[in-house]
Amino acid sequence: MFGELTERVFVWRRELKMQVRTKLSSALAILLIASLCDCSRGQHSTETASLTVAEFEGMLTPSDIFQASHETAEPIIPLVARFDDGVTFGTPDGAFDLRLRIMNQVDAKLFTPREQVPARSGLYIPRFRFYFEGNISHSFEYELSLQRSVEGAFDVLDASLNFAPSEEFQVRFGRFLVPFSYAWYDHLEQFFITPERALFPLNFGLSREAGIMAHGDLDEGACHYAFGAFSGQLAGVADTNTTRDLVGYINKRPFHEDVNSVLQNLNVGGSASWGRQDYPGEPLPLRTSIQASENDEAAAAASSIFLEFADDVEFIGDRATAALHLSLYVDQWSFESEFQYGRFQARTQTDNPYLDALGYHVGASCFITGEEVDGRTIVVPDDPFDPAAGIYGTGAIEPFARYSHLTLDDSVFTAGLADPQEWTRTASTVDLGWNWYPNRYIKFYFDWQIALFASPVLIDPDTSEMTDINHTFWARGQVFF
Repeated sequence: MFGELTERVFVWRRELKMQVRTKLSSALAILLIASLCDCSRGQHSTETASLTVAEFEGMLTPSDIFQASHETAEPIIPLVARFDDGVTFGTPDGAFDLRLRIMNQVDAKLFTPREQVPARSGLYIPRFRFYFEGNISHSFEYELSLQRSVEGAFDVLDASLNFAPSEEFQVRFGRFLVPFSYAWYDHLEQFFITPERALFPLNFGLSREAGIMAHGDLDEGACHYAFGAFSGQLAGVADTNTTRDLVGYINKRPFHEDVNSVLQNLNVGGSASWGRQDYPGEPLPLRTSIQASENDEAAAAASSIFLEFADDVEFIGDRATAALHLSLYVDQWSFESEFQYGRFQARTQTDNPYLDALGYHVGASCFITGEEVDGRTIVVPDDPFDPAAGIYGTGAIEPFARYSHLTLDDSVFTAGLADPQEWTRTASTVDLGWNWYPNRYIKFYFDWQIALFASPVLIDPDTSEMTDINHTFWARGQVFF
């Protein structure tokens, strides 16, 4: 009896295995046939590959969506992927988008005189960024970006939400670019004429902070405004201040409607900020060729220094800045200029002096390969360079020149903020070079920067070597898409 039962169980298990194998084989055969059919359609037809977004929307009828929703109890929304200056995933109606972008910059720098401390010739990564941006419904836009800068830290760069009911009035809150200085606010680092900003915005720019800002474009883009309140920290990402800075910016294009005028893309405007530093902060050294938020070894090594504040100096108290700008983009030419002023309260062991800083710069560039510009944005070469595809064009070539100047008032020395025997309160830089764009995603900078100092600065404490002129031979490779 027991043996017969065991034999029946054995036969039943064997039949069950055969049924499973048969069904599995049938399923695999169906998948293989379907794959072959898909491959055949892909080889012999271009209809699916060339579908537009509108045609794609038409592929799913309301009944299809209803049936799928009925079966899964969840609404089915098609997702469209596209590549256009970033990889974007979104719904066909544009209500929800996620765009992924990457930007990487690598610098090769040669400093002369070569025996500088702490500046060292070598390779540096000033910026490596991931961008996640898009919109949630038609009224809300978001941005999250992460950056690994020359300091070596990987941290939040931007994290903001923008309420955009109209072009004329929008509200952004979170962490983002502060609307002070045309050199900071108008266009991002990947679109600069020269590798980095001029001396004043490089050392006293407000950069990115947490805050809330109202902004918009009036008169069909002829006037852009922005004003808001921001955290006001001196350096780094964390908000170490207990008050808010008030910041405002305006840019006007008075001839934007005159399409036949060389002044159509003339920009004039200004910006200002006022705040108070309640939490004492350590001022960073004044540098010639890098914008850094920290005073670590990597940041110090990547640029020459022309003034370092004394160890007991702190910035605390009132501060105010103002700037006026003028720029013009016409045909192949770009002209940019700005005048800046700042007043900062400091503290030493014996005094609370004010420090005034005055700066300005003027720069120009021209695409000798014929590309025309109406602002600093993505450049699409007329004759791209892509040898792997058999394309041997020149790419876009843009020679440039810029003069930058920064001077601090006498109090930087008379109040004991810095040592006049080692540093200078007045510096100028001349940048000469060219940019090469093989395609719209790649850019190379080649820059010779000459730094001129009103009085000699200490470049090697061990030998007490001084200099009143520095040279930086600078090459940068950039990818941004």
